[in-house]
Amino acid sequence: MLASCWVADLVRDERMLNNKIADGFKPLDHNDGHIGHNGPYYSRQGEGGQISYGFQTDERHANPLGVLHGGALFSFVDTAFGHLIFAATKRYCATISLTTEFISATEMGAWVDGKVFIKQLTGSMAFVGAEVYADDQLLMSANGVFKLFTER
Repeated sequence: MLASCWVADLVRDERMLNNKIADGFKPLDHNDGHIGHNGPYYSRQGEGGQISYGFQTDERHANPLGVLHGGALFSFVDTAFGHLIFAATKRYCATISLTTEFISATEMGAWVDGKVFIKQLTGSMAFVGAEVYADDQLLMSANGVFKLFTER
């Protein structure tokens, strides 16, 4: 068991060395647990305050056909939504609803870039949307509803 863990760590380290992180992206503060397993995820703030999110795909993200698994995109956009909502409100949140439309596929090794935005904030809810791309090709669109937790 120890040997397989050590090999897994070496493989993960090798993947990290081969990451082609897009210009201006920085790792999210929280890259542990489920997020760390699927990521790491990155963000950058563009002109006008727009925050973009991204991640480098690798073999962990592949489906049996060898293209990016829809579940990897779903997890990514759910994380990006939560991060964006916290950045805007300084309040933690939980997903109530997340709907997705998978438009096209991409090969492993692609940089995935998510454009996320807040549609509306109320006192207890956030309504968000996203478009997710690889190489300027739309992969997925998504809409979400999140419950905002009470401020601490």
